Amino acid sequence: MQKDAKHDEPHLSAEIQDVMKNLISAIRIVKIYPPNNPIYSQSIKKAFEGLAHFLSVDAEYHAGVQKTYFTFYHTPVAKDAQVNRSIAQDLFAKGIREIVFSPELAESELQELCRTLALSTEELAMKNGISSILWEKGVTHIKVTESGLDEVIAADAEEGGRAGDNKTPAEGVDAAANKQFASSGKTLLLGDVKTDPGGFGARMLEYAKRTRAEDESVEDRLFTLYQQAGKKIQKDHAQESEELFRGLARSVLSLEPQHRDSLVVGKLYGELDADEAGGAEADQQLPTRLHELRTGRFSKAWSIEHVASLLKRSASKKNAAAAPQPGAAGLQVVPLNRDLVEIARDLKNDTPEEAEALHAISSAGMESDIIEAAVRTLISLIPLVRHPLSGDAKEKDLNLFSGVIHQLEDILSYLLMRNNYHLATTIINALHMPVDQEFKPRMQEALRKTATKPIIKSTITDMRRHVKSSAEYQAAYSYLSSLDQKATEALLELLAEEKDREARIFLLDLMKDFGKNQIALLGEHLDDDRWYVVRNIVSILAENRSDQAIALLRKAADHKNVQIRQEVIKALMAAGGKKAASVLGRFVRDEDPGIQLMAVRGFTEMQGAGPEEVKPLIELLQERRSTKKEQELTLEAIKVLGKVGGPEAALFLQVFTRIRWWKPRKLQLERRDAAQRSIEEIARRQVDGGRAGR
Repeated sequence: MQKDAKHDEPHLSAEIQDVMKNLISAIRIVKIYPPNNPIYSQSIKKAFEGLAHFLSVDAEYHAGVQKTYFTFYHTPVAKDAQVNRSIAQDLFAKGIREIVFSPELAESELQELCRTLALSTEELAMKNGISSILWEKGVTHIKVTESGLDEVIAADAEEGGRAGDNKTPAEGVDAAANKQFASSGKTLLLGDVKTDPGGFGARMLEYAKRTRAEDESVEDRLFTLYQQAGKKIQKDHAQESEELFRGLARSVLSLEPQHRDSLVVGKLYGELDADEAGGAEADQQLPTRLHELRTGRFSKAWSIEHVASLLKRSASKKNAAAAPQPGAAGLQVVPLNRDLVEIARDLKNDTPEEAEALHAISSAGMESDIIEAAVRTLISLIPLVRHPLSGDAKEKDLNLFSGVIHQLEDILSYLLMRNNYHLATTIINALHMPVDQEFKPRMQEALRKTATKPIIKSTITDMRRHVKSSAEYQAAYSYLSSLDQKATEALLELLAEEKDREARIFLLDLMKDFGKNQIALLGEHLDDDRWYVVRNIVSILAENRSDQAIALLRKAADHKNVQIRQEVIKALMAAGGKKAASVLGRFVRDEDPGIQLMAVRGFTEMQGAGPEEVKPLIELLQERRSTKKEQELTLEAIKVLGKVGGPEAALFLQVFTRIRWWKPRKLQLERRDAAQRSIEEIARRQVDGGRAGR
């Protein structure tokens, strides 16, 4: 490609160069800056706008990657620009050779691409490469071509039938035929397995239909093609075999249902059954990889891991030499047993009642029954996962255990999609089972996957469609309850992000139910910079009213946000009690006058506040000056002492009944009148034992 780039190429338009410049800039900025930096989103937006404008006119935008520069198709773009050299070298070292953008590209897809390209080589290897990451994130309008993945699996230079007898589709074709079918969409490339498994599966099916023999079914031909592809992967791409086999599995699952089911059940599982019948697996004991595959035998929702395992198993088998077909003269004719004729006659003469009974028996085993049986079988295997013959082979045991948990994860995803929360709750409870120490990280990983915000948000949306007394609501509620702390953390985030008022009220009610036993967890979020998050937590703590909740409200009393401190005062007033009143006393010395006034008035509305709890008010009045600015709070504190204070407060209020000539007379008269009324109020309450209404 570098050699071609040196020839005279047509001049690139300014638009193409600007798009490339903005794209490279976005890749560099995402790699350097954190997401909260404004330039992060601005660079992606600018690159997206340029690509969108270009793709509104042209079919695709091809950005090639060379060792030290970028190309548009084969034409270098700003080849001498040193600023692009480091980015090009980084992408080239990661195996990226070309990035193709297609119409209907979304800005979120471009953002995911930039984030993925910013990952290190080790991280990409752990996640099976760039193409796999983009596929999992749903990026469908960006195709990344990586090095070493452009070998032809199957191609045919003749449109009318299969290739020559001495040349299988897996062996490749000459350059001209290869180029011809690459342009016509009929060349099957290993790279497509990673970048476009759905398209690869469709082309495999089309090729199988076109090249099958007269006495060969489409499924037979398709099975042969996939077997050849698997052998080529094992032979030429052993290091990337896991990722490529997963891509093959995705392409199988993307086939039309009739061909997919026939291939998986009839061919791949059929081959497995034949091996088992031949004794190949007879000496193995539970649990093994074979039995993991069997659990998905009759399902219509096979996992990628199951199909990939079957494909690897099939590709690993050595093809036996085909036996010559005997001629008509060599066939031996064996007469049918007479009993078969009688059996067939009896079946034909079934009565309507017998036919109805057979129909009832056949329809009794529904898919839900099979799934529930599979779930309970897998759960029963969790404590028995150690292989009886494995000895100290911990790695093998861990792989077996991980296989069981992975199947439960797949089933759980399906159950949540079908809103089957009852059985989903059973799986979650099983993931809390006590296991050996080496298995705990895998269990914790599975629990983290089940408590993501999208899953919990979907569950809550489903709950809002049902009344609280319904079985559907209770099942979903039980599922969220089983998630324990993880559900509470996700609910806090959802509550902070929710804009609809009715939805916030619904979420807050759920949080009050789930958070009452997780006070310590809520306390960890009181330092959150988002005041509305802390406000929600304070509201939940007010409902709890426990000593632990009051202690956390004491911590929140020092929050720098005025709105939070106001919410804490309201929570203390709602909680009531002497401990809450003692915390409320801290606010009378707050730096904000509005907070001070709110705290002083709060003593009159709080249950449990008494003479001991209002001592902070006496200390406050001792320091008040006779100024108009401070008069309102002073009068309010005197009034509160009359309603809550005791003899000690009455004795203190005598100070305000004397008029001093050097102080403002009007302010002193107001304080004297308020103090006399409060002293009378205290005396009246002392006479009737505190029964007078405050």
